[in-house]
Amino acid sequence: MLVDRFGRPLTSLRISVTEKCNHRCVFCHREGLLNYESESELGAEDWGFVANVASYLGIRDAKLTGGEPLVRRDIVEIVREITGNGLSTSITTNGSLLDKYAKGLAEAGVDHVNVSLHSLREDVFKAITGGDLKRVLQGIEAALQYGIRLKLDFVVLTWNKDEVADLVEFASKRGLEVNMIELIPLGVDAELYKRLHVELRGVEEYLEKRAVKVEVKEFQSRPVYHLDNGVKVTLIKGFCNPELCARCTRIRFTPDGKIKPCLFRNDNLVDARPYILSRDFHGLVEAFKRANSLREPYFKVVTR
Repeated sequence: MLVDRFGRPLTSLRISVTEKCNHRCVFCHREGLLNYESESELGAEDWGFVANVASYLGIRDAKLTGGEPLVRRDIVEIVREITGNGLSTSITTNGSLLDKYAKGLAEAGVDHVNVSLHSLREDVFKAITGGDLKRVLQGIEAALQYGIRLKLDFVVLTWNKDEVADLVEFASKRGLEVNMIELIPLGVDAELYKRLHVELRGVEEYLEKRAVKVEVKEFQSRPVYHLDNGVKVTLIKGFCNPELCARCTRIRFTPDGKIKPCLFRNDNLVDARPYILSRDFHGLVEAFKRANSLREPYFKVVTR
């Protein structure tokens, strides 16, 4: 297993398989990606090779993101390739195409799926995402039909902060987990960020009142609230949070095969594409090692 110079093991990949998306979320940070040519997106077998090398290095799991990963017509094959090469694989999706791919993803062995559900009101959902709430709800039901474990991602905004309790009840009725996420300013216009951002203390107080147990995940020190209705809610405060950075065990891949050690930086990418395309196992191992050597907490504890 690779360990960086801050003592953080590398156990997880976050793979952006495409920058394309059929939603237009007002707060999208595009995984911190720089522009790239869409024709250079890696194929399913390429990602299988990446997973094979990652597994050799002790990495255990991969999260597939975008853009919207389900706009890739070969998304089921991508999942099959990665799981077949030893990594537990999950997906973050806006859910609008989930009904189309749920059966295939279940058969390919997806571990779980995160669905972005930022409002239960059609007009608010449309304003936030540009998408159709009904399609997302259909996707959720389809995934449940095929036994896929689901988590809901809810970015708390001024537009939807009054829906926290409603979302928790929605999750309770369907046996779902929830991630309550603080908005970060990455990729968001400064004035829009000021209008949308909500400090999560009020959400924390609500969760504390309803919690029968609170635990802290090893990954990024995320607090998990076990509520009185059976729902597990994870609170994710990723900006200006040195505790989260100190416990980060992840690196990222761009759709064209560059390794990105941190969401918030683009000045230290490692180009692994040549090694992936040529199936150079040793070369990709060394690229992982270089990227790991560049990992460092973005937010650090300030001492005086």
